[in-house]
Formats: sequence, C-alpha cells, structure tokens
Amino acid sequence: MRFRFFAVVKRSTLFLLLFLTFGLAKESAAQTRVFSGNAHYITDQVLHFANNRIFPGYSFDFNEVLYTVIGNEIMLGGSGSEFDLVYTYREGRIYTGNAMYSGQIVYTLGKNGKVYKGDSNFELDVLYTVKDAVIYAGSGAFAGDAIYFIEGRYSPADLFGILLSLDLIE
Repeated sequence: MRFRFFAVVKRSTLFLLLFLTFGLAKESAAQTRVFSGNAHYITDQVLHFANNRIFPGYSFDFNEVLYTVIGNEIMLGGSGSEFDLVYTYREGRIYTGNAMYSGQIVYTLGKNGKVYKGDSNFELDVLYTVKDAVIYAGSGAFAGDAIYFIEGRYSPADLFGILLSLDLIE
C-alpha cells in the first residue's frame, strides 16, 4: 500500500514537471524581445512582449507597461481599452486612433521594410529600415546603421509598438 502511494506521487510529480517544462518552453518560444545593437553584437535587452503588452527591459511590473498591441490596434499603457487607443494599423499604414482617412496617416511601412513618415514612399521620408529583424537608422541596411535587434515573431502592428516604445517614433 505504501509503495503504491509513493509510485502515484512520483508519477504525478513527473507529469507536473513535464507539463511545466513544455509550458515554459512554449511560452519562451513565443516571446518577443528587443536588444540594443545588431544581430551579431547584442548588448542589453531593452523591451519584451508578454500577453500583448510591451514591457521595458526585464520588468514584468504591470505599472511599467509601455504599450499594448492587440490585433492591429496599439493602446497606451497596459489596459488594452479602446479609450487608450493611440494608433491603428491598416494595409501598411498607421492611422491616429481608429481613423481611416488619408489625412490621418502618420507612418507607412513599405514592402521593403522601410518606415516612412506620413503617407509616403519617397526615399527622403525614410525614418528606419527593418530587415532580418534588425532595425537600422535611415534607409541603409549597413551594419554600422543597426540600432536594435528583434528576437522572435512580430507583426507589423507589433513593430510599430516597438518603435513607439523605443521613442523612435511619436
């Protein structure tokens, strides 16, 4: 009887450990992190995503959430409320609030990974270039122009949340 009890406890403990291990592995694989530097020389983690929220550095303090990205909507802070909506991503463009008029376009994401100011695709309006998960200053993609590296999956709306959180755009 005593042997059977310990066998059940041992089996339950093993299942619990396997469940936690696979759960944490899945969570860490789905996490997006941003480092200063480029893909070859990364220095400090400056941002990370957790539950659609962008946190600074290594923090998990809900009071420090910079932006929340749900679908194509970017909200200020951690609430995820429509009242905190700052930008909406639609068809390669970022609109203020939930607007849809061309006069309310503040940034454009080109097919070449370039982020333009306003509703533009003119080379002089390029603010940043995102190529192979590296954010470059300006329109070049040279190693010396690399300023941040993104590790993990991200959507275009997530990218704009990252740029906002890094104060690269307003």
